[in-house]
Amino acid sequence: MIILNYLLAISLVILSVVKTADLFIKSDQALTKIQIQFENQTKQKLKAELQSDKGNISLTAAVLTSILALLLLFYVSKMKIEYKEALYRKDSYLCFQYLNIQTEKYIKEISIFNWSLSTAYAAQASGVATAQAIEVFNALTIARNIRHFFYLKNLANNKYCHFPESLSYLKNTPFQTQSNMALVTNIDETTIVRQNKWSYIYYKKPSGIRLKKSFCLKSEFQIQNAFLPITKILSQEIPILGLSNLKCFSGASS
Repeated sequence: MIILNYLLAISLVILSVVKTADLFIKSDQALTKIQIQFENQTKQKLKAELQSDKGNISLTAAVLTSILALLLLFYVSKMKIEYKEALYRKDSYLCFQYLNIQTEKYIKEISIFNWSLSTAYAAQASGVATAQAIEVFNALTIARNIRHFFYLKNLANNKYCHFPESLSYLKNTPFQTQSNMALVTNIDETTIVRQNKWSYIYYKKPSGIRLKKSFCLKSEFQIQNAFLPITKILSQEIPILGLSNLKCFSGASS
């Protein structure tokens, strides 16, 4: 009877061990399966996040590239406008200076012609060397007229500026002119000063620049008379914006 009990106990122990081992094997298989599923899900999630990050990086790069391109375009456009403004200023002052220099030279040379014509006319009228005096007088008159029209030509067309930029100078010549721009003279062919003090306005029409960068230039001339061309010139720059432009467009002569 005792032996039977031992055999029964041993059988129960062996059965318990077998059951326990089978349970551990099944549990390990279940855990392995869960681990594999977790790893797969984790990999898929990481892959999706990586792809999303790549998309975000690409979008960010595209936005930054667009911003840089717009900034570059803005600065190029700004530099182009500033370059045109610099040329506008340079050309304006070159033309203005040229017109003033030509006018000053013209006044001095016409005054010399006036002295010469007055002397030749006096010699002609006195009867001394009449034929020669008449010849000299006529030659001086022709030379003076040529110089006058050469001055007008230099104002209208030169390498610094063109008509109508020089219109103020052409309308208000230092000496009186007729409707055909020929000089008005005295009986001895000496010229007549239009007025002892006058002004010129130079204005170059702005093109491709900011209006606030445009301006006009004004010169005031003063001489004593047709024989004593003691010329005084006062120049100034006047901005176009605001009430200052009234000085530019209020008229060329004063």
